[in-house]
Amino acid sequence: MRELRYIITEYCFREKKGILSFSLDMKTGKVESVNFSPSNQLNSTITIGDIFVAKVINVVKQIHAAFIAYAPNKKGYLPISTEYIPIITNRKYDGRILAGDEIIVQLEKEAVRTKEPVFTINLSLAGKYSVISYANTYKGVSKKCTKAERELLRTAIPQNIDYGIVIRTNAISLLQSPELDESSDILQPVVDEINYLNRQMTRLIQEGICRTCYSRIWQSPPSYLTMMRDEGVTYERIITDSNVLYDELRDFVELYMPEQLAKISLYQDDTYSLYKLYRVETHLSELISSRVWLRSGAYIVIEKTEAMYVIDVNSGKNITKTDAIEYIFQINLEAADEIMRQIRLRNLTGMILIDFINMDEEEKVEALLQELRAFAKKDRIQTTIVDITALGLVEITRRKTTKSLAEQLEVS
Repeated sequence: MRELRYIITEYCFREKKGILSFSLDMKTGKVESVNFSPSNQLNSTITIGDIFVAKVINVVKQIHAAFIAYAPNKKGYLPISTEYIPIITNRKYDGRILAGDEIIVQLEKEAVRTKEPVFTINLSLAGKYSVISYANTYKGVSKKCTKAERELLRTAIPQNIDYGIVIRTNAISLLQSPELDESSDILQPVVDEINYLNRQMTRLIQEGICRTCYSRIWQSPPSYLTMMRDEGVTYERIITDSNVLYDELRDFVELYMPEQLAKISLYQDDTYSLYKLYRVETHLSELISSRVWLRSGAYIVIEKTEAMYVIDVNSGKNITKTDAIEYIFQINLEAADEIMRQIRLRNLTGMILIDFINMDEEEKVEALLQELRAFAKKDRIQTTIVDITALGLVEITRRKTTKSLAEQLEVS
């Protein structure tokens, strides 16, 4: 069983100041999640989930999209779907989105290099256990839950709410409570959260209709807080060495994770800094290095090209064992585990090609793919193991929503 600590600290990486947050398994010494928020962007940029009253600049029918301005001189890209009904604030919606419309939108993907940030008209609010959405009225449970878990969790969905509701995998932790057989209120935290998000969504829409263009009507909590909530785990301790962050932590945890409020502590040892205590520099150096060593002596190399990420698995030595087939298979399995971990920690997205050590046995290749699919299913970000290419490369796609760790740290 893991023994997780969540650490948030003000940190300077190669003269770049920001807030570093990460979870660390004290039993293995391994980082389980990491995020860096540059100080110069905390107050000047927009965050995934922010909601604006934006203006439509022009509509491009050929690509079913519009270009919008969410602030003066700040542009974004808005896919148009007939599946969702938009909230237009300066006229009655007639089935069309037109230039000049003032429309309520939500940031879905951050700007990447030359690409504008991507927005959606399907407004949503997320809690620890659930997500509620305005335009998509589907009600259900995350597909990552088992059939039995989905049947139990579905009972927590109120039927008198018009918005869409999806119960997240985090809610599974409630089903693992020792009180499950004794209490009928075990899912009450889910019900309470959904009702809270329902009130928030209704208030946002009512206020948004009356707000002026370019208003930000909802500001999402910063990523160094939401990452802690979205992991959906119980922490042994939640630690910071900043008085400001300590107060911010308490407010956030009290709202989204009240059962863990007592876990928060303020580190106050001036003789030995928090980042030295938890070997922050060592962990970050490992996560930006192109080479990652495995216990077997093999290693993987992670490289970025203009179009994709390429990961190469190397045995690290000549293979002369009589059981070379099984040995190579075990190296590939070990590499698969670490590769999926590195993809998650570094937040690698888009197309990813992996060159495993060659195996001729189809059953071992299929076993490796099944292992990768099992790891991918655990990833909060949509990750798909596509197939093996004609050249024997495993192709993976991972949905892009936020910057990679290297982009956050501004390292090449």
